[in-house]
Amino acid sequence: MRIYLLFSFFILSINHTLGQDNSPIQHLLDSISHEKDTGQKARMLYEAAKCYLEKPGESKKDLDSALWLNEKSQKLHLSVDLKTEAALNMLLDARIQEEMGKPALAKSQKEASLRFANSHQLPKASAMIYLSMANDIKDVDFDQKAGFFKQALEQAKKTSDKSLEPKILMEQSSFLSNYGDYKGAIETAHRAAVLKKQAGDENVSQELVSVAGNLRMLLRLKEALKYALEARRVVENENTATTKDDMAAVYNIVGLIYYDLKSNKEALENYQKAFEIAKSKGDRYGIHTITLNLATILSRLNRVSDALDLLNNVTKDYASDIYTIRYAYLYTMLYTRNKDTKKAYPYYQELLRYYKAGNITGQERHIMMVGIASYLFADGQIKQMYPYLAEIERSFNKESSLLRLSELRKLYYLADSARGDFKSAFANFAAFKTISDSINSVERAKELTALQLEYDTEKKDHDIVLLRQKGQLQKSLLEREAIIRYVFIGSLIFLLIFAGFYYIQNTIKKRSNKKLTLKQEEINGQNEKLKQLIAEKEWLLKEIHHRVKNNMQIIISLLNTQSAYLENEDAISAIQNSQNRMHAMSLIHQKLYQTDNLSRIDMKWYIQELTDYLKDSFQSEKSIKFEIQVDPITLDVAQAVPVGLILNEAINNAIKHAFIQRTGIVFISFKRLKATPFDLILSIADNGIGLQRDLDSSNSDSFGMNLMQGLTSQLDGEFKLTSDQGVFITIQFSQKEAEI
Repeated sequence: MRIYLLFSFFILSINHTLGQDNSPIQHLLDSISHEKDTGQKARMLYEAAKCYLEKPGESKKDLDSALWLNEKSQKLHLSVDLKTEAALNMLLDARIQEEMGKPALAKSQKEASLRFANSHQLPKASAMIYLSMANDIKDVDFDQKAGFFKQALEQAKKTSDKSLEPKILMEQSSFLSNYGDYKGAIETAHRAAVLKKQAGDENVSQELVSVAGNLRMLLRLKEALKYALEARRVVENENTATTKDDMAAVYNIVGLIYYDLKSNKEALENYQKAFEIAKSKGDRYGIHTITLNLATILSRLNRVSDALDLLNNVTKDYASDIYTIRYAYLYTMLYTRNKDTKKAYPYYQELLRYYKAGNITGQERHIMMVGIASYLFADGQIKQMYPYLAEIERSFNKESSLLRLSELRKLYYLADSARGDFKSAFANFAAFKTISDSINSVERAKELTALQLEYDTEKKDHDIVLLRQKGQLQKSLLEREAIIRYVFIGSLIFLLIFAGFYYIQNTIKKRSNKKLTLKQEEINGQNEKLKQLIAEKEWLLKEIHHRVKNNMQIIISLLNTQSAYLENEDAISAIQNSQNRMHAMSLIHQKLYQTDNLSRIDMKWYIQELTDYLKDSFQSEKSIKFEIQVDPITLDVAQAVPVGLILNEAINNAIKHAFIQRTGIVFISFKRLKATPFDLILSIADNGIGLQRDLDSSNSDSFGMNLMQGLTSQLDGEFKLTSDQGVFITIQFSQKEAEI
């Protein structure tokens, strides 16, 4: 019981910290505090922990919250025997440890989660853990990474989750593509698409994009464009949330293939669409990816200043540490193209640092060396270019892009020409020209035109269907307008008849109004008298409350004077308790005569004032910190007095008996609940020594305890007390509807 209460108190504290924020985390925390089902509560805690982990600009506070919520979720999952979910809690814990900068602990936790999943035969959890471990391995460790993917797929096949295997296959396809196994990546993406369709999911745009991208790397550009255009057809015709999320990636791959084919206009159009979609969704990763492609096509179109403006704006508005090599490469190429080697120099130096580090492979290393060689040519360091050009040439294989081969031959041609080796320059120029001509061959242009025409035709057919539907809709609208016209004419006739009746009625009404005016003047006079009577009654009530408060203060002073003549500690303590109780009631009357509202008490003000008074009363004895969280609640005097006396007893007991070391914390919370049967909860807790083991709320003969229970009964509420490393008191009751 105490764990549940402390948990509720923690959730209330988080809610108070978040305020009125309508974020997914706030929504989850609100739902958790009212959820009765343990399994569902555990799942909500897990989702809240993930939200904290994935929040932009992660802080230590967010990660600590994620860790705490995930730990509670795991305990609840285990308590209701949801072992798969508990294993995923362990995996999430490993991710949090990684973000906290504890890789060794994260690895150990991930291995522990795998042992737990395998020992309890939890295939879904095992599959996701193997997938996570595969993603942890660098691409260069091919066999180990491939082994983890294989184990993940074997486990996924044992589950009833039909979306899991395609997801793993797409991760594997990405890995194979990065490694250079483009054919394997295509086959894997195809298999993922087939499984998705078998499961009833027709949106295979991601899989089509993967196939198109890998066909592009194999120089099978015609096939690549076919798949890319098919992906574009899917996202344009299927208006769903998932297809909208995929749109930027689809337009980007279409643009890439058109770029490789030197169809500059089409490439630019698709890149621009992709960029706008990524911006509208706030997709930072997509924005950076597409920006690099868009700047490259702008450079090819001799719009270097536009490309530089784009890069400057994006790096200013969307700061990121991804693609640093590609940004350095593009800045180097653009500035050297403008013959501004001074501005290009820092980016060239950045590329040189990455090159010397020696831990960059694949595409990144290629563009890094091209950028370095291009800067050296622009700076007149021709001799220094050749080692980089030779390394670029050694990295090529039979599957290398024609554009890259063309780019290399052009750099060789420029270097040879600059140093006067015209024979070699001519040979490289001829090779460059041959490759460029093959890319732009008439036959290839015809094939691509046919593909585009096929896509456009299908799109037009789709548009024709939409136009027909639009025509049917317009016809229906015309019929509806005719009906409305007839209704309007009938209504006009009715209005004319009504106007006649209205004129007659108005004449009668004027006569009646004269009589009503006389009666109203009589009523107004009576109202003025009533207002005077009400004002007098309000003044009398305020005066009564004032005098009651003064009388209570006199009683408090008399008790204080009486205590000065007493030596018995119990008697002095009893008098002090009586003084505090009198003050608790006195505050209520003081508030009533100080405000215009003579029947309701602002509990936020009242609890703060009462706490300050009690704290000052014992200031010389103990150093105790109070933490108060109170919702905007007002109570009728009949409920405010019992609540004030309960607070007085609980706080007095905490100050006097809870803290041996004379220091501690008292928590006070007064919240409005959405649950039934009660809509208000008052909580008073301390982190002191707790009650005696043989003392509880049901058999105590303490006057204070009996008083609190009696006052709770007076509120028609429920009194609960728990004691374990402190005392936790809750009183739940309802505001009377007649008094709200």
